[in-house]
Amino acid sequence: MQSVRGARAWIAGQTIRVRRTKPESATCPLERHRMKILAKRHFPAFCVSLLPALTAADEQAKRAFTKLLSDPVEQQHVISDAGQATVFLQNPCADARFSIERKAVPYKPISFDSAGSIVAGAWKQIVEEQGCGAARILNVLVIAQGAGKLSFVPLLPGRTHADPVLQRDAVKYAVTALSTVPGGREPNCTVRYVADTEYLGEEGQPLPGVKASPWKELWTFQSCTQKMLVPMRFIPDSTGTTISAGPNAEIQVVSLVR
Repeated sequence: MQSVRGARAWIAGQTIRVRRTKPESATCPLERHRMKILAKRHFPAFCVSLLPALTAADEQAKRAFTKLLSDPVEQQHVISDAGQATVFLQNPCADARFSIERKAVPYKPISFDSAGSIVAGAWKQIVEEQGCGAARILNVLVIAQGAGKLSFVPLLPGRTHADPVLQRDAVKYAVTALSTVPGGREPNCTVRYVADTEYLGEEGQPLPGVKASPWKELWTFQSCTQKMLVPMRFIPDSTGTTISAGPNAEIQVVSLVR
């Protein structure tokens, strides 16, 4: 298994434009699933109907992918990298419990060699974290980069439908929007991170030539003593997805000091 360097390089290597890739698609139903205490990990069996890239007739590939997702070593890497998410590092919890959901979100088609080793593909695995009075959704990007070689990197937390490249670009738009809002930049504070992303649903009908509808999310940024709630909108079209943050009148700055 490779380090996060390869995964980050994969994200960085994607074409950068204002218009982006398609939104995530829902997959099969849920079932509950870095940390040092293995007893706090729950590794479920994974459903096999989660990748459109694997046809119903390709039972061998589906079995190979299910076996990969059920591999304790792969699962431990997923949970370990979930524990490297910025929101968790900023809010550490020694008693945190982690469980991997029974679904994966595909980003690139999955393929295997004749020996059954994965050679290409990318997907997101979703980890639930609970403990110390908090519950979070943590996400991990997994990338196959050759026979049996997997890279892992934490993504933004929460239920965002944005893919890794959309996430990277959307953060820039959100930060820019915050810089124009009174209180959006907390003085004398060097800490700011995405604490959560919430999918709010579709907005309107799909544009001509695309199947996916525009959708809205609410992203929560957190700094030293406040949190900032930024509405995010994603509008798929025939060339990708347009990102917008705000408007400023809808951005909320909430003090965490009581």
